[in-house]
Amino acid sequence: MTVEGPTNRDEVSKVVAERLEASAHDNGPKETVTIEWRGAKKYLPVISMPIDLLTYNPGTHRIRAQRELDTQRDAELTSDPFGASAQAYLHTLLMGDPKDPSSTDPSFTALMADIKQHGQTDAGIITRHGVLINGNTRRAALKELGQRDIRVAVLPPDASHEDTRSVELALQLRKDHRRDYSFVNFLIALDDRVNDGMQAKQIQKEFRIAATTYDRNRWILQAMREMIERSEVTDSNGKKYVMRLMDFEDHQGKLEELYRAYINLKSKNSDQAEALREQRLLALLLNKSKTDLRLIEPDFSDKYMKDLLTDSDKQGVSDPISIPGTKIRAQGPSPRVQALRKATDRALRAKAIKVVEGDAAPTLVKQAGETLEDLDKSMENALDVAGRHGRVTKRRHAPAERLSDANDDLVLAVTAVAEARATSNLDPDDLEEAVSSVRASLTKLAQLLDPSSEAQNPGLMWLRAAAQISDTQEP
Repeated sequence: MTVEGPTNRDEVSKVVAERLEASAHDNGPKETVTIEWRGAKKYLPVISMPIDLLTYNPGTHRIRAQRELDTQRDAELTSDPFGASAQAYLHTLLMGDPKDPSSTDPSFTALMADIKQHGQTDAGIITRHGVLINGNTRRAALKELGQRDIRVAVLPPDASHEDTRSVELALQLRKDHRRDYSFVNFLIALDDRVNDGMQAKQIQKEFRIAATTYDRNRWILQAMREMIERSEVTDSNGKKYVMRLMDFEDHQGKLEELYRAYINLKSKNSDQAEALREQRLLALLLNKSKTDLRLIEPDFSDKYMKDLLTDSDKQGVSDPISIPGTKIRAQGPSPRVQALRKATDRALRAKAIKVVEGDAAPTLVKQAGETLEDLDKSMENALDVAGRHGRVTKRRHAPAERLSDANDDLVLAVTAVAEARATSNLDPDDLEEAVSSVRASLTKLAQLLDPSSEAQNPGLMWLRAAAQISDTQEP
């Protein structure tokens, strides 16, 4: 999609040229904006332009995922990006909360308040035809405040689509930028660069991310797109419903933790990794917390959510799968993993109906609500039991873990004493207070142990002897 196609482009180009020329002949101080331009720094002149002459950039990554809010208006934005309807839709989305574009983003409200009090502090950037490459949100805020003009820097006349995209990303990814890309829009922006044919190392440099972060973001976006594909529902009239990328805006931390857990397990046991993935995705779709998701291990449903899978689900034969581009047939996921996928698919399809329930038939909405309610009740009960079991396990292992930590400290103490002796710097009197404290603590520990059950354990017998506690002495 080209960004240089407004119907008023000739009028805007004329105004831009006139104001650039007037600025060049002005002997006063001149404002400029510094950008990265084709591998070097470039200083762009800043001019003031009428807000209504400029147009929003239909390709801006700031609201890419949120465009799915209204499929009809999104279609208009695709077919006529500079038309009045499309530009009005962009204005609405630029004001919206990335997680709920139908409501105003608090950060947009804060931006308006800042501009109202201090004025426009940073200039936007436009093409010669008046398309905003940077400053789309600032224009929206100024329009809402009833301002007539906006300060903008002007790109060179030979700016290509690749140039404008690079400028937008470079500016938006600066650490000091007022309003960052949302989680999903960042992933889309990164994916666009992949589709542009850029090498991974180039993208990592441009986005200022490490290779591990790049791999994680690519995996998460692929997982979200797969879930969207699996969520598709077609009603009796042939109308399709699917989840949207913006529906995952709230789940960044959960997806990042899932990626780490999945990758760590994948190399050891692929089937277990897939089981973990499906069960955590199910919990994510049911809006469970990050802490809840950590309770879910590969055997979670077997232990705590037995009603999710029947015995027949766990049996059967794994269907082989074809490796794309080859004639090789590989072992597919186990029947258990396939059954877990079906459970997650039920939640995905129900969510696809719920996110657009105003457009779906009441019977479909009711069925979707009942499906999610049943799954949520089962998941909530399972998480409750798993949480209690986890706390019990933690309490059981805590004493041994604490003693292990204490032993590590004693090993360091032995080394320190040896070094002090070797250099004739050891004074035993310096250790008296600390040794007495250790002895008191060991005595208390030994008193807490039941001699009737621990008497045959050599280590604990030594502890009681060292603390000089008889079998008849009470704590």
